[in-house]
Amino acid sequence: MAQEEAKKQLKDLKQLFKTNRLTKDNKIYMDLKRVYGHMTHGGKVIDIYKAFKDTGLKNGNPKIAICPANAKKCYLTKDTNGSAVFSGKLERWPTMVARKYLKEIQVPAETFNWINKQGGKPRYRSDILDQYVNTIAPLIPPHILIEKVKYNLKNYHILWEVEAWKPEPPRDPILLKQITPNLFGILATWDLTEIERAIIKAHITG
Repeated sequence: MAQEEAKKQLKDLKQLFKTNRLTKDNKIYMDLKRVYGHMTHGGKVIDIYKAFKDTGLKNGNPKIAICPANAKKCYLTKDTNGSAVFSGKLERWPTMVARKYLKEIQVPAETFNWINKQGGKPRYRSDILDQYVNTIAPLIPPHILIEKVKYNLKNYHILWEVEAWKPEPPRDPILLKQITPNLFGILATWDLTEIERAIIKAHITG
């Protein structure tokens, strides 16, 4: 959506709230208001549900990952219905309250086509190939922390392409701010230097 169109949509929504035709407990319109608000300043938005579904799997694992920006590792937990939980802490099947506190991201059923060790469709969680995996989370450069991070780092997320679900530092992360359960505002992109990647790996594996 163009920036001017987002401004028009936001203006209309604000007018509707003023006339009491919409109330602030209407979650759908409030989400629309937040998304348009981000876009009126030239911000871009990514639908992570669609991103995960479109990018798919490599060797039975997602090609991209997401976790809280303050995490050192990203932990992935798979379920047989094609859903998954991405977290910055190893919590196998936590409660919804814990999931919200940990800033975990759950993608819905039928997002992924998990496989078992034989390459077929798994019937049970324990039958899923690499049911629990993790990889190293990116490092945010100082200039991005200064320019883009206004709140506690745990309130942001990082999305990146995973080279391998093992202790291997990423290269091309994206800093995100969650707007709705699946829509995130894109705040910054960068490439990690070889020095940064080497330091990250030493701290995780050392």
